[in-house]
Parts: sequence; structure tokens; C-alpha cells
Amino acid sequence: MTVTTHDYIPTKERIFYPWSKNLVNVSKVKGVQWGILPTDTENLDMLFSIYETKYQISIDPATRTAVTVQEKNDAKKALTSAIREYCMGHLLHNHLVTDSDRKLLELPVYDHTHTPAPLPHTAPVGIVDTSAHQRHTLRVTDSVEERPRGGLPKHVSGFEAWRKVGGAPPADDDDFEYLNFSSTTSMVVEYTYGQVGVTVWYRFRWVNSRNQPGPWSEGVLSAVIP
Repeated sequence: MTVTTHDYIPTKERIFYPWSKNLVNVSKVKGVQWGILPTDTENLDMLFSIYETKYQISIDPATRTAVTVQEKNDAKKALTSAIREYCMGHLLHNHLVTDSDRKLLELPVYDHTHTPAPLPHTAPVGIVDTSAHQRHTLRVTDSVEERPRGGLPKHVSGFEAWRKVGGAPPADDDDFEYLNFSSTTSMVVEYTYGQVGVTVWYRFRWVNSRNQPGPWSEGVLSAVIP
């Protein structure tokens, strides 16, 4: 399944491959300087090696097939998830990572001259558009309608979407997995043919420019994969 959104992680293959390679290589060289243990990058390095191998096979006309492309896509998905977890845990809020380091890593550089954005104090209200086959289009507005015509509330840079796919309805927070971040008020999630008819539960929260989340959306939104 794929997610269409705006993010600091590139989605286009020709950009994602060199970007991820650079992030892994720079992290291996400068990790100790940032207080990151070698063991913290082992999984990232392994997943990138798998992705790189699958990528090279998938772009070679002699070995490119539907199977090798799918294997590459699966490897890319696993690597993207690991990169997001690594960046959130070790880079984005690490005071040892300088602005120069962020530029070297091609990560967002924070503007230190502005007043820090406050934590979001409202929650998104979401709907799921199920009009397209094997697709959920998520759309959110603000719970207090700070911007009646749509758009993001003040000091908000986007929203996070979390979900639970299939099985019993979620019983607590641990049942949800992180889906993705969108810098707009919508997100498109593609599912596979084998997932048609499965129920997905969603919840959302606003995130400010410092990547700090606000309160969760009220209740849980559910929809069947059409």
C-alpha cells in the first residue's frame, strides 16, 4: 500500500535512492558525533543494502519484472519506515545535529529566529472518501473551525494519521500504527486487491512546525476498503 502526501522523505525513486543513501552514509560517519551508537544504525544500514540491491535489479532491463519491481517496492517501504523512526528518534530533535548537518542530510532546517510555535490545542475532524476502488482519501478540518474555508489552523504544519487495519476494533492506543504525515488537509492511501472488504480504523492529530503533536481527534473513524 502506498501513501500520497508531502513529506521530508522523497517519494520519487530517482530522488529517494540517492537521498536515502546519503542519509545512511552520513549517519554512519557522523553518528558518534551526534551521540548515536553504531547499533542504532545497523538496522537502517541493513534495510538500505536490501533496498539498493532490489533497486538495481529492478532498473536493469535484463532483470526487471513485475516480481522484481514489487520486491523493490516492499524493500523501499521497509526502509522508509525505518528512516522515519530513525529521524524521529535520533536526528530531528537532537541538539547535537547542527543546521549544517541537517543540510548535509537534506533534512528540514528550523528557523531559530522566529518565536517557537505553540502546541496545537485543537484536534482534526476527519472523513474518509471511499468512492475509489482500493483507495481511502482522508480529509480533515479543524474541530473549532478556526479556518471555515479549509486549510490548516494557525501554527499547524500538517496532520498525522494513525490506523489499525482489519481484525477487532481498536481497544487502546497501542492498537494503532503510524501511517504518515501530510502538510495539507488530505492524504490518499492505496490498498491492495486482497484487502478489499477489510475495515480500517483511523485517528488524527495536528502537528506544529516543531513536529510536536496536539490532541487526538475525538473518537475513532472507520471505513471499509472498497
